[in-house]
Amino acid sequence: MSERGTFSDVVGFTYRCGTAKAEISSDYSFNYEPKSPVHFLIGNLEIGHSFGKPLLTISDLMSIDTPEFDARLVNRARLLYSLTPGEGFEQPIVIDSRVRDAVNKFASQINLDSPKLSDLDGPLSSICSELKLSPKSVSHTRNHLRREAAGFKVLRDVHIPTRNGEHVLGDVYLPLQHQLGETYPVLLSCTIYGRRVFHSGPNLDDADEILAFEKAEDDWHSASTDVPIQLPRGSWGPGWEAQRGFENIATFNTFSYVPHGYAMVKIDPRGVSQTPGARGVPGQLPEDFFDAVEWASTQSWSDGSSALVGSSYGANTQWNVASMRPKGLKCFVPYGTDLDLYREAAYTGGIPTHRYLDDWFARVQKSSPKWPDHMDLLGMMKSHPFHDAVWQSISTRTDQHDLPCFLAAPQIFIIHGRGAFEAWRIRRPENTHLQLVDCNYYAWASREASGKILQFLGRHLKGSEYPNLERVGIQMRLGYNKWYWRKENNWPVPGTQYTKWHLGVDGGLSTQDSSGPEKAFSYSSKTALSGKSGVSFISTAFETDVEFAGHFKAVLSISSSSSDADVAVSLWAVSPDGVIVPYSSAGLPEPLAKGFLRASHRKTDPTKSLPERPWHTHTQADNALLNPDEVVELEIEIFPAAGRVRKGWKLRVDVSPSEHQPDIPGYSPVEMRVWYGEGHDEGTNTVHVGGDRANYIYCPVVPLKEEYPNII
Repeated sequence: MSERGTFSDVVGFTYRCGTAKAEISSDYSFNYEPKSPVHFLIGNLEIGHSFGKPLLTISDLMSIDTPEFDARLVNRARLLYSLTPGEGFEQPIVIDSRVRDAVNKFASQINLDSPKLSDLDGPLSSICSELKLSPKSVSHTRNHLRREAAGFKVLRDVHIPTRNGEHVLGDVYLPLQHQLGETYPVLLSCTIYGRRVFHSGPNLDDADEILAFEKAEDDWHSASTDVPIQLPRGSWGPGWEAQRGFENIATFNTFSYVPHGYAMVKIDPRGVSQTPGARGVPGQLPEDFFDAVEWASTQSWSDGSSALVGSSYGANTQWNVASMRPKGLKCFVPYGTDLDLYREAAYTGGIPTHRYLDDWFARVQKSSPKWPDHMDLLGMMKSHPFHDAVWQSISTRTDQHDLPCFLAAPQIFIIHGRGAFEAWRIRRPENTHLQLVDCNYYAWASREASGKILQFLGRHLKGSEYPNLERVGIQMRLGYNKWYWRKENNWPVPGTQYTKWHLGVDGGLSTQDSSGPEKAFSYSSKTALSGKSGVSFISTAFETDVEFAGHFKAVLSISSSSSDADVAVSLWAVSPDGVIVPYSSAGLPEPLAKGFLRASHRKTDPTKSLPERPWHTHTQADNALLNPDEVVELEIEIFPAAGRVRKGWKLRVDVSPSEHQPDIPGYSPVEMRVWYGEGHDEGTNTVHVGGDRANYIYCPVVPLKEEYPNII
């Protein structure tokens, strides 16, 4: 009794089972006898054989103990993959009489069992020349085989229609079982960086670029970090080229999610990579993203339900689309997000992040050199240094309270470090989840946190039951490459005790208010090139371990000989031998917490401020320059962070004109901001301590816990 099987994405393969001989039909099906080998041929050239089963792939034509990239398998796969004009499986491999004739013509030159991969180059080039096709490279082949081994495939450069009759391009990743009629929830992402490894994408009319992007993807998966990932777009810098955490910036890794039974669609909006159009037309990206979500819900491989996923820019694009309620959207995962671009990205504390924005915009343009920008976005941001109607017009909509949401924010990085907590405050607690994660958060959604996100997606897209789905998760940094995962039911952490650490006239730091006559601690308004920058206040050794988690706040009484001043506040732990404790997961110096404020932006809105989180208006009307040596009180927002200060360690608070601190070896914060002291004559800033002056750090002390280190 014969049975019917499916050969993935191949039509016209000649097969022989026993005495029966036929060709794979247009629906990819073939007949086989159980326990009888099935031989597959192109013309007279046998490609391989396998025992029949419901779904076969090219890898099944080799024995089960064949290594993933064995030369014999790569040769066979490369020959087959080269017989389709597509870069992925958007078109099937069709073996017709022209293909059989071409393969027969050069079959005598083909040794599919050769251990030398280059032996196939000549005959494959000749075959493809006859068929007017481009042969696939070894890297291209390896990339397909790598996905196949993980149980999925890719459809490249799919045209997704938009409401105005145009299209955007997307890559669609599908579990192989979809060819057996299976359907899946769809995870969609949309950024302005491009959707290939690790950004951008090839010009489809340039064979060399296609080869380069396939090699970059293969290197990303298989080469050490000593091998830079090089794309024909100009370098983003050594750090980006060495990373191996995220396949594609601001989206989630396909290998972390598709094998769990999800389709993934990664979209390039207008003006990005190879999607034609101008970049940054107001309102266009959310409309295109919306159209893609609705398109996905109607595809044969979709079960009709979907989620938006992504980090950074790929998180920020989700909010307005979710507000539009596209068909099938069940939940969204904005992992590392901004709601208020002025306060959270462009002018944190009123201090311009022009260095970051310059670098960011240059990278955006390198990723998509073919297309123009609709407007000078960078110039617009720089020309609006105060919060005004322009910033209000591009603020994020947060009215999708009924849609379940999984939020995250990185510690210390500052960009993307605030929005998740603002969203948490206004959303429904029963359908919202929150994580506070590592400063180097880019890969977390695809590695450390992927299990938690898969539980969330399983609940809302597949109906899986996780009655104890974690509501709040916190990376509690322990120092020296260690952290533990702290699970909570709410934010702020239940049991939080806000404690004031007062700056003392003796240069100390204490939970007791400083007494004695007022004392001035003065420092240069410019960052020191060596030695200490600013002034430090240090506590006595802690008598017990103390854990902090939440928003911090600094209240300082300052003056300046200049008309303005940037005030940066950094909290550090100091070991018993006087060395700064490295809180970074990479073992590098990293503050316990930090925040900034430009003094002229000190006006707060009492209706929006919280005891632990001041809300500065940042309007031009409220801007108040300093009078020389006038003492003013500042409330400085310090974004949420978490860390343990151990018994015997001390707490150090730095007040300085920038976040740079030369007296801490190895500390090198990312160059993001343009500090006031850089563009003005040197002046003197002063912290006025003692007397009736208020000077303290408001710290969120939480109940102590113990968990396994470095595991979520």
